[in-house]
Amino acid sequence: MRNLHKLAIIAAALTACVFVFLYTFSMEKVEIRTIEIRDNWFTANSLPALADTFQFVNTTSNTTSGVDRDALLQHLSARYGPVTFVSIHPRSTDLTPEEENRAVTCLRKAVKDRDENGSRFWGREEHIRTTHHTYLRNKDVVMIEIGGNRGDDATEFVNLYNPRYIILEPLEDYFNILKEKFRNNSRVTVVNVGLGIKNEVAMVNIEGVNACATSKFSGSNGKTALYIANATKFLMNLGVGLFNVDLLTTNCEGCEYEVLETILSTNLINYIKNIQFATHSTLKGLKNPLRRYCNIQELLQRTHRPTYQYKFIWENWRRNDLF
Repeated sequence: MRNLHKLAIIAAALTACVFVFLYTFSMEKVEIRTIEIRDNWFTANSLPALADTFQFVNTTSNTTSGVDRDALLQHLSARYGPVTFVSIHPRSTDLTPEEENRAVTCLRKAVKDRDENGSRFWGREEHIRTTHHTYLRNKDVVMIEIGGNRGDDATEFVNLYNPRYIILEPLEDYFNILKEKFRNNSRVTVVNVGLGIKNEVAMVNIEGVNACATSKFSGSNGKTALYIANATKFLMNLGVGLFNVDLLTTNCEGCEYEVLETILSTNLINYIKNIQFATHSTLKGLKNPLRRYCNIQELLQRTHRPTYQYKFIWENWRRNDLF
């Protein structure tokens, strides 16, 4: 009974956080679409199926209503009672002298390491980014993917493990592809937003096969909107800190640096069991990607360790208390 009660509290908190986020997320000239309350978002024995959050940012409206929000919060309060949130606080990102020395060494070897690891990874070992995560077979794991594109990796993850899966995709056309692809899987939620260092709308051009090279860092001022939220605030509003994320995987054409640096600047990193990322360090428009990568390595080592690593290409880090 105690475990069920704990899960019920977490379920209430997560659902409330998602809904409140949808009503408080703000960007210049962007407002939030109302979300229908559904009583079957959650059950007594598991984390909730998240709200139907598709297209929650609406560029044509400048008004919102608090009626649905109030109704949901009353519903949650009546069903679960009040919820206490954990404390998320800042964390120093200044490197110690020892960390600085290692970062300098990392930077000196960067180009050679990137070339060697790229030839090893692509076309030969790249599927490790999905096959490596066998712990996702556990029933109640939570996984978040930043940069879903058309869902190639997501399809592999679902076929291999079928985790509780939140996919973030800031391009509306590809968000719609993902929504359709996983519409019959209640364990998958797709959200039309990307993550970065701040809330913003970046105007970009669609680039690459299946938009795979579309990036706010490419230097193009295009006609397609990328909706981006501050990574730490988004994850906190989602409820991370009340529960652990079993895997956060990031492949977003350069946004990895902002996402990692933002998360590593708080103790929110302690609530992510595994963090996997690509680097895109050759992308034009990224500032000092090699040095930033080396700094990120040092900051990650404070709480996590690599479980596979192709430096400057793809890698996964696992929290130190986990085997």
